[in-house]
Amino acid sequence: MTSIHNDLTLDIRSEDGSDTQYFQDDENAICKVFDELASPKLFSQPLLTLTSQQSVSAIPSRTIALILARTPNPPPLRLPLGWLDFVEIGIEAFHDQTPPIVTGVAEPAGLPGEPARLNSLVEIHTVGDWRITLKLQTAVQATIPEQRRTFAQLVNLPVLSFRLEEGGLGFINSGKITRVTIFPAIAGMTDVGLPANLLRCVRA
Repeated sequence: MTSIHNDLTLDIRSEDGSDTQYFQDDENAICKVFDELASPKLFSQPLLTLTSQQSVSAIPSRTIALILARTPNPPPLRLPLGWLDFVEIGIEAFHDQTPPIVTGVAEPAGLPGEPARLNSLVEIHTVGDWRITLKLQTAVQATIPEQRRTFAQLVNLPVLSFRLEEGGLGFINSGKITRVTIFPAIAGMTDVGLPANLLRCVRA
């Protein structure tokens, strides 16, 4: 893995609404942390154990909703096939976005043409009353099965990884997701499920 020369803060957000923070400034230790976080089995292990010279913590993985690993220079984000970027955006930016459209990407000098891309907005709620708003960029899917696969990945992947707006990576435990909403509607999904438009989400 590429060396990282910055401090790392871990926010572990749990299903009870608590947010526990850990810190690391050793380069080798930070690389090890990201190696562990990148595993698709991150939340399937019984315990997430965090150790230092001062303390040892063990958190049942089944209680973790998401982990935010904040650092200015994180390793590259690993994405599913067909995904080009998945990045956190602020709540205000989320609501201020104009409806995403399919756009062709201008061909950079000296490089072959890139496929058209689709920018979508994604809102994810988890247990513990945590909410993440993101922008998802994918290659345009030509068929309905491909379009449906994108939505299925949002709820079926064991770990949803994304970039943090201010630097770092995030990891969502898909087993703790209570709702995923994607804007605009995926064309291949409009005739699936109950025909109803999202009005509001009331939070206690």
